[in-house]
Amino acid sequence: MDLKTVSTKMSQITLFTDSRLPCPQRLLLTIHEIGLQINDIREVDISKFEHKQPDILELNPFGAVPFIRDEAHNPPLMLAESRAIARYLAHAYGSNDVSASLLPDPNDVVAIAKFEEAASIELTSFDAAANQLVFEELFKPNWFHGETDAEKCKILRERLEQVVDLLDKRLESQKFMAGDKLTVADLFFVPYMHHLDQSVYPTLMHSRPHLSAWWKRITTRESYKSIFALHQLAATMSCR
Repeated sequence: MDLKTVSTKMSQITLFTDSRLPCPQRLLLTIHEIGLQINDIREVDISKFEHKQPDILELNPFGAVPFIRDEAHNPPLMLAESRAIARYLAHAYGSNDVSASLLPDPNDVVAIAKFEEAASIELTSFDAAANQLVFEELFKPNWFHGETDAEKCKILRERLEQVVDLLDKRLESQKFMAGDKLTVADLFFVPYMHHLDQSVYPTLMHSRPHLSAWWKRITTRESYKSIFALHQLAATMSCR
């Protein structure tokens, strides 16, 4: 769903975030895609360990961002974990039109199965390699002045190549990760794919035409251009 074609939806949500980080970026992409207006956005500076302050830990004992407080419920809903929040926002505030929704058709068991499969692949296979690789090669030396573990990166690159080969094969017969329409499962992949493409592993998609075509569809969307034009992702620390 393009931002230009949606009407703004109001909310009573407070978003606690560090918008430089990959996991909050998943939410920002979702928020843009569904045209949701959040007036109360509270930036929590991870680099200053503000996520470990008592007032934040009282709200979210896991001490991670992003998390939300939605006053539309009684009592207010407190929700953490970027993927869970993205699903919730798509359910609660997304389009009622199945074709435009960021979620699968609730009456189509095959669509649901493919969506859950794609979401699981992102979490257990793609993120497991991409997250660590981006941290080792980008964030660790630039933010924490640490030394990149070259041997670990070699293993992570090999693992990641296996994953993207499977993704390329998956996308041979469909436009998006869960089928022929954009879902939050696609958005789950985007932040780390962005870092891989822009700096850590820019040749990763060169020999994978179907994955490259998917990435072109993603990067030409207004949501992607808006988020990544405004922010350069800066860390993965305490991001879940």
